[in-house]
Order: sequence, then C-alpha cells, then structure tokens
Amino acid sequence: MNEFDLIDKFFKPLVSREARNLNDDAAIFRPKIKNEIVISTDSLVEGIHFFGHENPSDIAKKSLRVNLSDMAAMGAKPIFYNLALNIPKHKVHKFIPKFVNGLKEDQDTFNLKLIGGDLTSSLKHINITITIFGEIPRGQFLPRGGAKNGDFLFVSGFLGLSKIGLDNFFSKSNHFKTARNKYLLPEPRVDLSILLRKIANCMIDISDGLVQDATHLAEKSNLSVEIDINKIPLPNFKSLTHEIILNSALYGGDDYELLFSCDPSHEEFLKKLSLKTNINLTKIGFFENYKDRFLKFKNTKIKPKKNSFAHF
Repeated sequence: MNEFDLIDKFFKPLVSREARNLNDDAAIFRPKIKNEIVISTDSLVEGIHFFGHENPSDIAKKSLRVNLSDMAAMGAKPIFYNLALNIPKHKVHKFIPKFVNGLKEDQDTFNLKLIGGDLTSSLKHINITITIFGEIPRGQFLPRGGAKNGDFLFVSGFLGLSKIGLDNFFSKSNHFKTARNKYLLPEPRVDLSILLRKIANCMIDISDGLVQDATHLAEKSNLSVEIDINKIPLPNFKSLTHEIILNSALYGGDDYELLFSCDPSHEEFLKKLSLKTNINLTKIGFFENYKDRFLKFKNTKIKPKKNSFAHF
C-alpha cells in the first residue's frame, strides 16, 4: 500500500467531521464563542522516548497521553489532534494497524478525534509528533507564572514511579509491574485539571522531574518555593533504597502528575476533591517572596541539583 492507501484504510476512520474526511489540505473548525483555543505539540522519537519493541498500541497511547497532559496542565478540555508519523517502510505493516488501534482506544477514552496530519517514510527510526487542540472558557487557563506569595504547593498522585519503571523495564519481577505501566501508559489528569480551574493559581504537569518543574513555577511567578522532602508522595518499593525512590521523584520525569499552587483557604476543598476523585492530592510546600534561589528543600541537608531530565 502507498501513503494514500494507508491513510484511507487506517487513519480516515479516526477523523472528526472537521477534518472533512481528509479530502482537503487542511481542517476547518469553529471554536465556541466564549472559549479560547489551547494548542500544544510533543514529539516521541524511537531510541529516545521509547525503545521501539514495545506494543505499537502502547506507543500510540503514550504519544497521545503526553499531549493530553499538556492540556491538563492548562486546565483545558482536549478536542482534536494532528498526527505526523515518520516510519521506515519495512516497519509499516506490523506497526501501523496496532498503532491505530491504540489511538482509537484512547480517542474513545478521552473523547477527542484526529483532525489531520502527515505520513512519510523515514530511514531508520519511528518519529511521532502530535499537535493537540483544546478549549477553555475565556480567561480561565492556568499559567505557570500565577503563584502568589503564601500559596500552598500541591501535587497529584505519587512521584518517581515512571523513572523506576524505566530503570526496571527489562526486569522480570512483577514487583515493578505498576511502575512499568506508569512509564508505558501515563495517566493524564484531564478531568482533575478542569475541577482545579476555579481554585488553582498556577499549574504544570511533571514531565521533567519535581525539581525542574517546581522551579519553573517559582521562576515564572518571581517567587521562591520551599518543598518539604518528607511530604513528597513516594511509592513503596522494599527492594529499593529511599534515596533511589526520592531521586526518581525529584529528577526522573515522565510522571505527568499535576503540580499546582492555590490559596491556603482551599485546602479543605482539596481534601474533599481527593476523596471524590480517588486521586491523592498532597501539600508538599509553599511559595514566598524570592530569597536567594527559586527552590529550596525543608527537613533535609541536601540541596536541589540541576540534573533533571534533559531533552538534549
């Protein structure tokens, strides 16, 4: 099959009506009158972001979910996505059918559609780029730089699982199954983020480790943030030292949990929201006027390092 045959057979069934059945050079959509459009792009590269031998369905889902997490970080509801797929010709027939099945499953799970894209061959590796579109009521997006002096810092879920899953990806022990699943299939907190729009002042998804992403919030807000090391929600692995687990949380990345600030008056609301959603929401620090550095730790002698996840 050539490029157009592949698109007709596998990708047309995924598209929204705004894609005009992929018959034109571009899609057309009209946003709701009182909404703003939120746009983000992420790429996954074979050998960098995935090994290449994983189930193509899981690769598709992770590609979509890291983009969905960017929508969650802004408090936006995802609606469409563009997909650019570069793949060696000899991998097409084994990869694309399962890859498309993964996209279809997550489209149904997260209620969004394909709106367009591009399909080309590559020489050696698979490259996946998704541009995602979301919508949000005008003026309600959550920036990185909105924290206020005295705000509490909260985080969803547990941190470090993805890095532990990556480090133990080839382990045959079921002890690391949850961590491997977290690395393969992160859970974007889209529904949670929409519930946080009314009370959060700033937000980011933890893709590059707690240290780096907390620093982003503080820097963009022109404040300092103090994190209590003892309050960071960590997974329990008896076979790993506390230091390994803690460093995975601080510097590992790929957790895709939400890190956000809010006024202390909302703490009780967040306790109730945690029970309602069955998602841990943990207070781990607070913001204050800038003092010497953007990030500091409490209850430990260690100082934050700068060697978090790097894309280059």
